[in-house]
Amino acid sequence: MNKVRILIVEDELIIAEDMKDILEDLGYTVVGITADEQEAKRMLVATKPDLAILDITLGKDQSGLNVADFINQNIFIPFIFCTSYADKSTVTKAKDLHPNGYLIKPFDKDDLYSAIEVALSNFSIKPESDDHSQDVKNLIMKDALFIKEGSVYQKVTFPEIMWVSPEGNYSIIHLKGDNKFVVRMPLKDFHAQLPKDRFFRTHRSYIVNVEQISAINSNNVFVDGNEIPLGKSFRDVLLSQLRKLQ
Repeated sequence: MNKVRILIVEDELIIAEDMKDILEDLGYTVVGITADEQEAKRMLVATKPDLAILDITLGKDQSGLNVADFINQNIFIPFIFCTSYADKSTVTKAKDLHPNGYLIKPFDKDDLYSAIEVALSNFSIKPESDDHSQDVKNLIMKDALFIKEGSVYQKVTFPEIMWVSPEGNYSIIHLKGDNKFVVRMPLKDFHAQLPKDRFFRTHRSYIVNVEQISAINSNNVFVDGNEIPLGKSFRDVLLSQLRKLQ
């Protein structure tokens, strides 16, 4: 499956490059490095990372706190604060933005790995009361759906969707070209909104676009070069569904 994609926002270049090397050694993908607050916001929109690591103090009256607020208002991905300061005032400001992790410099490879994995886990099990919930009901058209990103609804056509997987109470929509969208809806409820002749459950944790399946074996279906689990109880029904498309 796809690697976790991470954006680094850090004003000390040596630290940022060291962090990049560590992350890549751990198997993550670094989509970019920046020390500029506005550039960080542009990169978040352009690269759509899975997680961001934010230095709190970026210099020149810029702050990772502002980037975190932008994420909370527009992007809805987990983020980790990284700072040399652990004083009460700094921690209080950071805490109010609800980060998914907090790293104190200097840190080592194990610290970084643990912080990322815990952040991803915590983010995937956000409670139902989350203020940034997204609902796709009534936003599905004949051949497309609209997904809210900030204040804008992005149109996603059904042929673009490869498969859908769960992350706690979220559904992750995987698109062509390794892009993805996140909607605040459990997988079961999201599946109920999709046309049943086009999208099929191959496993309790996966929905696939049947038109995008390139191959099937006894345990998997293959979509866009990725192996998607195929449960025994779903296999016969899927094959029957595919015959109808012929």
